[in-house]
Amino acid sequence: MKNIHEILQHHFGYKAFRLNQQAVIENVLAKKDAVVLMPTGGGKSLCYQVPALALDGLTVVVSPLIALMKDQVDALRLNGVAAAFLNSTQSSFEQATITQQIRDNELKLLYVAPERLIGPNGMFSFLKQINVSLFAIDEAHCISHWGHDFRPEYVELGQLKTAFPFVPVIALTATADKLTKKDIIDKLALVSYSVFENSFNRPNISYFIQPKKNHFEALVQYIKQHKDDSGIIYCLSRASTESLAEKLQQQGFDAAAYHAGLERTLREKRQDQFLRDDLKIIVATIAFGMGINKSNVRYVVHADLPKNIEGYYQETGRAGRDGLPSEAILFYSSADVFKLKSFAKIEGNQAQSNIMLKKLDQMAALCETSICRRKYLLNYFDEAAPDFCGNCDTCLGEKTRSDHTIEAQKLLSAVSRLNQRFGLNYVIDFLRGSSTCKPEHQSLKTYSIGKDISKERWKAITKEMLQLQYLQQSDGEYPVLQLNEKSMQVLKGELTVMLTTSTSTSLQPAQQQYTTPEHLHKDLLSILKATRYQLAEEENVPAFQIFSDATLVELATYLPLTNTDLAKISGFGAIKLERYGNSFLDAILDYCVANDLATKINSKTPKRQRKLVVNEKTTDTKMASLQLFQQGTPVTEIAALRNLSAGTIEGHLAHFVFTGQVDVTDIVPKEKIKPIINAVEKNGNLIETGPVKQLLGETYSYGEIKAVISYMRRMKEG
Repeated sequence: MKNIHEILQHHFGYKAFRLNQQAVIENVLAKKDAVVLMPTGGGKSLCYQVPALALDGLTVVVSPLIALMKDQVDALRLNGVAAAFLNSTQSSFEQATITQQIRDNELKLLYVAPERLIGPNGMFSFLKQINVSLFAIDEAHCISHWGHDFRPEYVELGQLKTAFPFVPVIALTATADKLTKKDIIDKLALVSYSVFENSFNRPNISYFIQPKKNHFEALVQYIKQHKDDSGIIYCLSRASTESLAEKLQQQGFDAAAYHAGLERTLREKRQDQFLRDDLKIIVATIAFGMGINKSNVRYVVHADLPKNIEGYYQETGRAGRDGLPSEAILFYSSADVFKLKSFAKIEGNQAQSNIMLKKLDQMAALCETSICRRKYLLNYFDEAAPDFCGNCDTCLGEKTRSDHTIEAQKLLSAVSRLNQRFGLNYVIDFLRGSSTCKPEHQSLKTYSIGKDISKERWKAITKEMLQLQYLQQSDGEYPVLQLNEKSMQVLKGELTVMLTTSTSTSLQPAQQQYTTPEHLHKDLLSILKATRYQLAEEENVPAFQIFSDATLVELATYLPLTNTDLAKISGFGAIKLERYGNSFLDAILDYCVANDLATKINSKTPKRQRKLVVNEKTTDTKMASLQLFQQGTPVTEIAALRNLSAGTIEGHLAHFVFTGQVDVTDIVPKEKIKPIINAVEKNGNLIETGPVKQLLGETYSYGEIKAVISYMRRMKEG
């Protein structure tokens, strides 16, 4: 069995496990079952990917979505892990090839959908012929009728323990309440299992819930302030996604709709564009993004109310997976609650309908609470939390508390006089003296005693009293207001009711604990993003799969100048260090030389030696490429000879265009130079290549663009 810490460093570039990843992995390696509840972005996938590499045999991962499988497999391959998926998008030849790889013991991880594993043409008989080391059930909440995203095909996974009694099963999810967690364990028939729960807290996410009135104007203003960021906007219906995306496009934003009703190739194209940062905003139904691993989503907006807190938590968790500051914004209207109640009913199953309705009420309560949003969320998942998080709208807003005992007594008296048989709206109509109330109620003593207070204010008072448990509400589709022990104490004058009034909070989080690093070189960060984008284009994968934004921030802060220093940066394992290290070192070294920063790094190293680091790197790496180029060797052959990417070689040559050792016309045809200069000037800087490439089209290469930019820098600096 391989050392799990060596695997973590070599393939994934991390020096230590997070949360309780190591305990989970050791449990799996001991051939025991596990249920893992870990927040989105907490590193669930490592809990089965590391054991897969440590154990002999094949790990089978059950995944609900085709796009998720491809995303995970692409990322693993970049990390030097032999992985594949089997699904309906592949030809019979491709599937046969993968099947043979499994027989030949060439794969460590195989991703499949549940129906591919269990269905009429399932893989059980095939898998019994090979050495299966582990089954991993991703998005395990899908197996539960009480989960927010139940999938009938997941229920059949209970057969695994019968068919493979000695193969451990690990079930993983980011969202499960007590009922769902129990259902996962029962339906998977887990034995000798351990449950691993982590904090659900995502401290880098700021939570904002705002009134839905005039929400489009607020949304436009927010996106203008985040025009360079990736974001997801969730809507309830397909029509809403189309309408909102079109309105955002009219405002000049790079947005597109995504929903299950779109033609499949268009849907896949838009998701791919978003993953690759070619599209900034996706306006989607919940059909988009389940398990999506894009790490640099900076904001998630809900234009409509989610059906439950589990769904809301999972969708907001798609922001900030790299640990950098991100926002979750929800525009709330109580009208959405009534709209969603019809969707919550399960025909022929009143018990499940009641569960779904209760979850919807809890979602509405989150929107209406006067307490810290984060506290409410964590308490929902049975986790204790402080009263103040400092990073949500209720904590950031200015609050005042005042004595509202008289109003509370009027409300509770009305509930009592109406025999605790009516809901919130009717009780408020009764207090305000509405003519719609029943004639027999209009003769009661407390009828109209609250007519001096607006309907909206009474709603706010009632909902806050429910939150503070001065009052309670029955379950079901039509909940009624009911008294409790605290209600009686208030009515008797034994309790003072202090209610909160909050000022509105703008969508600007404090982010005190997530400030920009003091020594971050922002210009270099832009250069590194351009380098990453080009490498991603060459590899035909999303840019975040090369490295996360968090890794680039570390590079632009600490300025590593050698492979030894680079290996200390999170995300640089041995595989990626060998594959991409030179590209990023070259970019950093060029930046340091251009900005006279080489002598400012590592103050313990003598000045003469620090200069040698830069000169040695230029000589050993770039000069070798230059010499081959001057001998007439094509770029593609230089790349093959030196085991580097063509983009890296083009970067070396662009460096020598800047120094004057290579003429730009040796790399770029004369007729292309002027159009590239025009596109660079239109883009407005001498750093980014991606936007310039988009302006010019496929007939211009990144190497040509980099060479011309180097030429322009040389001319600018004389």
